[in-house]
Amino acid sequence: MSPFAIEAAPAGDLLAPAGTERVREFRWVLQKFLSDLPGVFDVAVVSADGLLLARSTSVQSPAPALVAPIASGLAALAGAASALHGSGPVSRTVLEMQHGVLAVVTVSDGSLLAVAAHAGTDRAVLGYEMTRLVRRVGHVLTPELRSTLRDHAAVAE
Repeated sequence: MSPFAIEAAPAGDLLAPAGTERVREFRWVLQKFLSDLPGVFDVAVVSADGLLLARSTSVQSPAPALVAPIASGLAALAGAASALHGSGPVSRTVLEMQHGVLAVVTVSDGSLLAVAAHAGTDRAVLGYEMTRLVRRVGHVLTPELRSTLRDHAAVAE
């Protein structure tokens, strides 16, 4: 069974290195999330230090390099606001705009899951599904997988 505890990903190249297959599976999970949740058009996983690890999008982003710093910056600002008020850890940061919403949640290792959706997207469903995704895949963001994702992201740029 896939370590992602979600439906099995499509069979990959049997000769591919194990790290490459895990990257393919991880990206498949993000793509499935994007395609299964109405209104979502961009899903990204960002490392704790602000680097883009994986992304799935249904639109051509005019500035893909900004996805990671925006998500990281929002999480940092939310954490600072929480610390200032003594409110405890931040569970979710939601930026609501006229035509869309950007939600950022922290994964157990400090990574971030950032999801952009259209304004009409049900926020409760979006939050619930993001939490489910983090619970299902957060444990697989091992240092080895993060390193492999970084390497693959660097090659894609």
